Amino acid sequence: MAETTASALKSWIYPKKSGIRIREVLNATGGGAFGASYLVTIPSKLTGKLRERRQFKDRQDAEKWADDTFAGCRKQGTDFFALSDDERREVAANLPELRKHGVSITEAVRFAVKHLRPEGRTKTVREVVKELVTSKEQRFERGDLRERSYRDFRLRAERFATAFEGRIASEVSGAEIKSWLGTLRLGVRSNQNYLAVLGEVFKLATQRRYIAFSPIEELTDIDRKELCGGGGEANEPSILTPTQAESLLTAALAHPELELLGAVTLALFCGLRTEELKRLDWEAVKLSETPALVTIGAKIAKKRRIRHVEIPGNAVRWLSLLPELKGPVTSNLHFNDHQKRFKKLLKFAKFTTWEANAMRHSFGSYHYALHGNPLETSRLLGHRASDQVLFDHYRALATKAQAEAYFGITPPANKEQVVRFA
Repeated sequence: MAETTASALKSWIYPKKSGIRIREVLNATGGGAFGASYLVTIPSKLTGKLRERRQFKDRQDAEKWADDTFAGCRKQGTDFFALSDDERREVAANLPELRKHGVSITEAVRFAVKHLRPEGRTKTVREVVKELVTSKEQRFERGDLRERSYRDFRLRAERFATAFEGRIASEVSGAEIKSWLGTLRLGVRSNQNYLAVLGEVFKLATQRRYIAFSPIEELTDIDRKELCGGGGEANEPSILTPTQAESLLTAALAHPELELLGAVTLALFCGLRTEELKRLDWEAVKLSETPALVTIGAKIAKKRRIRHVEIPGNAVRWLSLLPELKGPVTSNLHFNDHQKRFKKLLKFAKFTTWEANAMRHSFGSYHYALHGNPLETSRLLGHRASDQVLFDHYRALATKAQAEAYFGITPPANKEQVVRFA
């Protein structure tokens, strides 16, 4: 290539009236110059940001890139003018906020598409709830889910779906969920139950990629404390004194027509749940074994956590007073009115108030105080080994002396009978 002088270098606009300039530049090496290449400069008015430059060996390549770039810029301009007045105003109104946070329009759009319309799906809250309720219904019909659990979930989930009728699942926020629960004016426990249900609903939506993340995750610790309690002084569970427990047993013994002595004994000294007692059969109670045991099978236990609970000696003596140990622990004849019968028992035992789960809480507290083994108490209650819910509150509720008195409650001497073995 012939040597090119500086005075012979050319510069021109290409394409015409585009504002894109191409100019020849000398190639220099070793202090000398040889030939020329072509530098293309795209002005900032076209890029919308800093000007852009690119250098080419051949003029033809330089002009082709200039052509393509200008065509692209013109298309973007055409697209802009194709926007409606409202759309242009929306862009203008939000651009300063994006600039303030260093976010480009492209970044904002990509984020919104990913999170508000993940994979292009637009499932409504109602549709997601229907999918999960249908799944639980199938489990219920197979016997894998209790009727009470299924119906409770369905009622809560459908109430939420009705409140958010027509809403796209990906558009629901944690703030809206908190506000909705606040309008229901429910108690702490009910709020906890609703959050558990909604957690399942949005977990399914996340797993099936209807949404990018669950709005339940947006709830802060403060939000949860406002809805579900916590922080400050924790409420201690209510437990019975040994004297109160003895009064309850004595009343159950004096009123066999209530058929509650067995259930009360197993609740007080084995920590069984009320729902477990309602489903328990005497076949699961083995007084003849050493030690005596009651087995809470998978079909009875909450969350299918099967367990064997040792029946302490004093409880065996109370159970021996029953005329026979056959059939359901709480008679099928009275299965649906257990609560009514228990209210009568409380009246006979002269209780004026009663805290829910007081018998089970009493067992947990006194067992822990007596043995000092949180893992064993947790196992007997059917909790996970890592569950701290019980022990964060129970460890200071009772002394070992009180626990010894509690597990030393026995029937009146004139009521003692020989233990009946099957």
